[in-house]
Amino acid sequence: MNKNDLKWKLENEWLQEVLKETRKQFNEKHDFKERFKKEAIKTQRELWQDIGAVSVSNGLEQIVDFMQFINTMKIEKRSYEFTRKLEKKYEKMLLSPYFGRIDFLENGEEKAEKCYIGISNLINDNYDILVYDWRAPVSSMFYDYEIGEAGYQCPEGIVDGKLTLKRQYKINNGKIEYMFDSNLKIDDEVLQDILSKSTDSKMRTIVTTIQREQNKVIRNEEYKNLIVQGPAGSGKTSVALHRIAYLLYKHRDKIKPENIVILSPNDIFNDYISNVLPQLGEDNMYQTTFKEYMQRALGNDLIKENYCQMMEYILISKKQDSYQRRISNIKFKSSMEFLDILKGYVSYLEKMDRNFTDIIFRGNLIISSKDIQELFSKDYAGLPLKRRLEKIRKRILFLVEPYKKLWVEEVASDLKDSDSFKDKAEIMKQSTLIVKEEMKNIYYEINRITELDLVDIYKKLFEKLEFFYSGPNNKYCGTEIDEIKSYTLENLNTGILNYEDQPPLLYLKGAIGDFLKTSEIKYVIIDEAQDYTPLQYEIFHQLFQHANMTILGDLHQSINPFMNVGDYSNISDIFPKDNTCIINLTKSYRSTMEITRFSRRLLNEEITDECVERRGEEPLVLGFQNEEAIKDRLFDDIKIYKEKGCKSIGIITRTVREAQEVYSFLKGKISVKAIMKDDDEFVSDTLVIPGYLAKGLEFDAVLIYNAGDENYGCEEERLLLYTACTRALHALCIYYLGKVTPLLRGGY
Repeated sequence: MNKNDLKWKLENEWLQEVLKETRKQFNEKHDFKERFKKEAIKTQRELWQDIGAVSVSNGLEQIVDFMQFINTMKIEKRSYEFTRKLEKKYEKMLLSPYFGRIDFLENGEEKAEKCYIGISNLINDNYDILVYDWRAPVSSMFYDYEIGEAGYQCPEGIVDGKLTLKRQYKINNGKIEYMFDSNLKIDDEVLQDILSKSTDSKMRTIVTTIQREQNKVIRNEEYKNLIVQGPAGSGKTSVALHRIAYLLYKHRDKIKPENIVILSPNDIFNDYISNVLPQLGEDNMYQTTFKEYMQRALGNDLIKENYCQMMEYILISKKQDSYQRRISNIKFKSSMEFLDILKGYVSYLEKMDRNFTDIIFRGNLIISSKDIQELFSKDYAGLPLKRRLEKIRKRILFLVEPYKKLWVEEVASDLKDSDSFKDKAEIMKQSTLIVKEEMKNIYYEINRITELDLVDIYKKLFEKLEFFYSGPNNKYCGTEIDEIKSYTLENLNTGILNYEDQPPLLYLKGAIGDFLKTSEIKYVIIDEAQDYTPLQYEIFHQLFQHANMTILGDLHQSINPFMNVGDYSNISDIFPKDNTCIINLTKSYRSTMEITRFSRRLLNEEITDECVERRGEEPLVLGFQNEEAIKDRLFDDIKIYKEKGCKSIGIITRTVREAQEVYSFLKGKISVKAIMKDDDEFVSDTLVIPGYLAKGLEFDAVLIYNAGDENYGCEEERLLLYTACTRALHALCIYYLGKVTPLLRGGY
């Protein structure tokens, strides 16, 4: 037997031992679950027989017995859920119990320890660890080191030593398909094998191929706030989800999925990533979007434009007379200057004269304006504005209550004497109604001095905008400020709330102390970070002051040219510098080298980021004389790419209107789906989608519909087109009508 045969024999023997233990533990959990089901049915039957129908008339003792039973069932249900998860974990491990192995010789020891690494721990009855969870401290060496000097951080400190072996496996259905020893990074063989495959309907885990730079982000707990910048395809979202899984594993006693929130760009993306954590054996965290939170917080009193409607306006309304006025507004309300104006305005609101008046009730002074001012500026000064006024309101109503009660009694006495009412309850009810009606004016006055109307507050800012925007370094001149002021007030007076006006309103709502409670959130993940403005980051900081934040983005994928972060330096003052770290991911893994190089030339600047060396076909750029010819070629190419084995094909349009046209043409001819709104559900197969909704997604083949100069004709859309191109894994085809967009000219 040669050395290689012996290696395979030993590895197969170990695999069988691991599978035997896995099967044993799977059967134990499965049997317990089935027993629990039967016992739960039996217990419920006995409850019905012993306790019967629960009723107050049957006495307190019966209710106590019933509540004890309910508590017992709750505890047993938690035990059942825990067992069910373990059963599922072992079921997965029976297919592929591990994917890596390191042999580590700790300094001072004579023999290296074999560490097999998989999705979960596997520990036998003797407490021997047969498989280490990929998140365990020792497992970090698999991602961080090659053969030679190595070490890992554990609760007791740093453990140093040497890696004497590093081996990777592909195990399917309980059989080793291949394995190899690696002195290289986890790249070529395993990574190439995974990347070359067609993508399915949802995002997959990357646990077998986590790279060193990605592992640093996943396990980084040195800083409260991480800002992760990385090119398209660098695995930012995957890294964020694996970071969540790592935190849930390491801090299982302190952190639950409900303590973590991920802010995604849209609901499509939320659906797309929803499988990753369950694949890693964890429950999903709370997934939401900024739009969803903002809609809920601002209510339904005004007609609110959504983000998609704003993007459609930006893309299709260039020829409208009001277009430049609107764009100036978007730019201004996304700027650092406007954030400073809002901060100054909040300070002004807290100090301004509230015009308090004496509260007089039937000739009695309940509280003077001076005393109310004292409460506002001294007693309750530490509270946000809305909370202060609410406290004042409660205080005044408390002082009014004895006088109101006395008046109700007087009226009740008169009604009793009049013989109009005989029933005592009816007399009190009628007396209260009479007094309430008589007190309308006093209640109105109390409301007037203690209520805050958010939209009215916002209007008043723009009525005096020039007062709050003054100084020697201002970018906007008086005429521009007048235009912004008049445009905003016109819209607000008609009951329309443009998207760019919603974050400022939300900021003011939070600044005056009217945010929903978020104290239970301990970790926040913000994806597609480049598409949020500095003002939105200020809101995140207001909302999640005590939470750790991981912010991931790519400045080259800012799909909205007028409403974005600009640069991470614009948010550096929001987060404490000594507790914030910027980490750069520098390698792209998604696309072939040909697609990556093609896309990067679109950026019109030198890009030094690496890309994985996976070869493929050169992207195609094809010109046509009319749209019908584009659609016919599109239809033919979809069939060709399907025959080549592409499971997902993204037909990316510039606007919803184009997406509707293309979908109408293809529908009935082939199996095709469409996404037109940001709250649509993600679907795989052949998908028609506007570019600004496709961020974060990936497809085997991307077909870009009409990149002619009439469509992508201006510099502002360069990054939108770049983002669309970088969705492609294996094939990219760009069609254009007439002349190709100037963004693609020069070397294509």
